[in-house]
Amino acid sequence: MTDDQSTEPGFEPDGTPEHDAPGADQGTSRRGFAYDGSARSTSYEDETDAGPEPETGGSSRPPVAIILVAIVVLIAVGVGIAFLMSPGTPTETAQATPTVEEVAPEGSLPEGSLPEQMPLLTAIGSADSTEVIVEVGEGVITRGDFVRLYQPGSEPELLLEQLIQIELVVQQASQEGVVIDEAAIDQQVEDIKQSQAGGDDALFQEFLVAVEVGDEENLRRLLARDYIVEQMILKHTVSEQARARHILLASDGVTDTTGLKAEAEALIVQLNEGADFVALAAERSDDPGSKDAGGELGWAPRGVFVPEFEEAIFSMQAGEIRLVESDFGWHIIQLLDAAEVRPFESADFLQSMGGQQAFAESFIPWIEELQANAEANQLIRIIVPADQLVSLPETQ
Repeated sequence: MTDDQSTEPGFEPDGTPEHDAPGADQGTSRRGFAYDGSARSTSYEDETDAGPEPETGGSSRPPVAIILVAIVVLIAVGVGIAFLMSPGTPTETAQATPTVEEVAPEGSLPEGSLPEQMPLLTAIGSADSTEVIVEVGEGVITRGDFVRLYQPGSEPELLLEQLIQIELVVQQASQEGVVIDEAAIDQQVEDIKQSQAGGDDALFQEFLVAVEVGDEENLRRLLARDYIVEQMILKHTVSEQARARHILLASDGVTDTTGLKAEAEALIVQLNEGADFVALAAERSDDPGSKDAGGELGWAPRGVFVPEFEEAIFSMQAGEIRLVESDFGWHIIQLLDAAEVRPFESADFLQSMGGQQAFAESFIPWIEELQANAEANQLIRIIVPADQLVSLPETQ
């Protein structure tokens, strides 16, 4: 996932994750007028983005998002396929490490007092290892899983904790009846195959080996786990949300919007006389992200829309129509469902301020309790401690 895109399961043709909310056009935000996937909204313009061109060459690999777990917290930083990212090489990591000259100016330290580059911890073993390093209930974590994700120089304890929590989430999903969308997995595999190998089976296999996934069967396993984790994050992240639709008459930077307001008021009269909201939205709305869906914006938490819009939908009664002005123009808003506490429907919201707060207040306590119960019931058995999974490279 790129920083300016928020997504749900799937891949763009270039290999980047892409996800549309229910009812949205492919590649177009259903909240385009007021939400850009970040903490604040910036534009109502169409957010369709074909993504960067695929890289070429034997060293290319798909840009992927990573599910990170901080200590005992599973944090979705744009939900994505963590296991597809092969670890950076020591050289790559070293390039981001400050040099001795940057840390201590020349002449400030005695000659030879510091090495030119500190050695970095590296994972022991190979990405295809099936050696069990942790037992989690009826599941296991292998050395290969650890090696594939370990970043040289990082804390091995943190990654091991991440892997344990992901396994706990996957097992809990089975108990809660979460079902994998096999068609979505098939499409993801095909998109990766097309973007990274041009559809060629042999090149695709070479690519999977290069990124240390191994083969298509393992790729499907990892994609399925990622899908399950995302569904559980959405299911157990809850917040107050409201559902609305709107018709936007865009101001396009015009300071005097008196005429637009009169147009909006005339449309409200039509609605009150029985005009079809969906038809009017398709005909008159300037929000490309929602007009073709009848202005539907779906359920959304606080912190997603511009302040004027948010204040309205969280204070309206179901069925009420209200005219609101924002920097984008005049919004004819109809509240479809009054605010209520409910799970997230879209991973997009995890990138908003409201989504991040809801995640911290609902999902984090949930997974902490999940892990605490597993530990209390002695369901987690670490066979190979974290400090034995890494070592310093041999020096000359």
